[in-house]
Amino acid sequence: MNHPVWDLPFLGSGWIIGIISIIHVSIAHLVVGAGIWLAVMEGRAQRAADGEQQAWLRGRTKALLWLSSIFGATTGVGIWVAIGLVNPTATQHLIRAFVMAWAIEWLLFVGEMATLIALVRAYDRLQPRQRLILYWLYALCAWLSLVVINGIVAFMLSPGQGWTTTHAMWDGFFNATYLPSLLLRTFVALALGGLWALAAGGTADPALKPRILRPTALLVLAGVLLTVPAGWYYFQSFPPAARELVLGNLKGTTGLAQGFRWALLGLGAYLLPGLLVLWALFAPRSFRRPVAVLGLLLACWGFGGFEWIREVARKPFVIREVMYSNGIRVDQVAGYQANGFLPQNAWARTFAASKGDTDLAKGEAILRSQCLACHTRDGYRSLKALTATNSEEDNVLLIQGLRELDPALNPYLDRMPPFAGTEQEAEWVGKYLGSLKAK
Repeated sequence: MNHPVWDLPFLGSGWIIGIISIIHVSIAHLVVGAGIWLAVMEGRAQRAADGEQQAWLRGRTKALLWLSSIFGATTGVGIWVAIGLVNPTATQHLIRAFVMAWAIEWLLFVGEMATLIALVRAYDRLQPRQRLILYWLYALCAWLSLVVINGIVAFMLSPGQGWTTTHAMWDGFFNATYLPSLLLRTFVALALGGLWALAAGGTADPALKPRILRPTALLVLAGVLLTVPAGWYYFQSFPPAARELVLGNLKGTTGLAQGFRWALLGLGAYLLPGLLVLWALFAPRSFRRPVAVLGLLLACWGFGGFEWIREVARKPFVIREVMYSNGIRVDQVAGYQANGFLPQNAWARTFAASKGDTDLAKGEAILRSQCLACHTRDGYRSLKALTATNSEEDNVLLIQGLRELDPALNPYLDRMPPFAGTEQEAEWVGKYLGSLKAK
């Protein structure tokens, strides 16, 4: 935790990651499912000697190349930029812990692009069997890319005792939530990819529609329905503290609890495409693209709700039991509380010195480092609003209370990192919070 702090007013840095991530993971899962769909449909078309359908599928291959290489890749880079700015310490930790996994994932992405480009550029020169092999190679590379990324994402929620003891990559990769998460994400990918295909098939020639929409609707229906038991299995694999956080907030009335309710509405909306695709299954000739687009948007809302719950379930950690959301490792807290945060953090000291090294400057430097990963001063989770009725003494006592590591003495410990600093530093932060009223 010795890096500059990216201070984004009003929205907060966490929402920047969230917005980019939801767009990227939706596209990433969609292209995995679309790859499986293309391989299945190409095989069906070849067995039926359906040249018209194969020609139509060729156009979908080009669209998938554009979607994956431009939108998927661009938002993927956007995530790296955002997390590197918001939480460079956690980003560094994940790179070092999984450097070989990241290398494998990039090789798989190269494989995805190579197979798609070969299909688009050399389609006419390929024999039918060669095309089918390339379609399945793309589907395999795309799904294996999901397999690799899933291990790293699941690790952040449940690194497990094995990894915390050995720090071996595979102990962290194959963690308690790995398999449940992989099953869930695979079924979500089938649903999103199939809905994308239904949207494309909704404009096909009426005579071709039934041959495209009926098998595609079955794929979507399977993906949506299988997501339900997979989601339950995944939730049951959560660490107990994460499950309690989710269930506790569902019963509460806080802003966080309201966010959970919106996420649950999204999960409910995710099931609606299962009903919409019945139209494509039983009356394909009258099926229209807007219906599939609506289903895709509802499914993305539901998937976004799932991702939001998964992210919040890690609170107050970015890597559970290893690193707090502000980039401070669990094993660093005692040292900071005993010896001070500022003496051990060059950036915070430099920032305070640039503002005159006053008590308020020191308080602001520490607050930036420890609080702005989740809060803003005037916008989302506004510190100014949360402390509006507090006196300066109240704020000082609040921050000093956050130093407690006993849950019985610190009621915020299940969702906020403990304050990592001395009582004097807590007093400086309390004074700075009090000064926000005048701004």
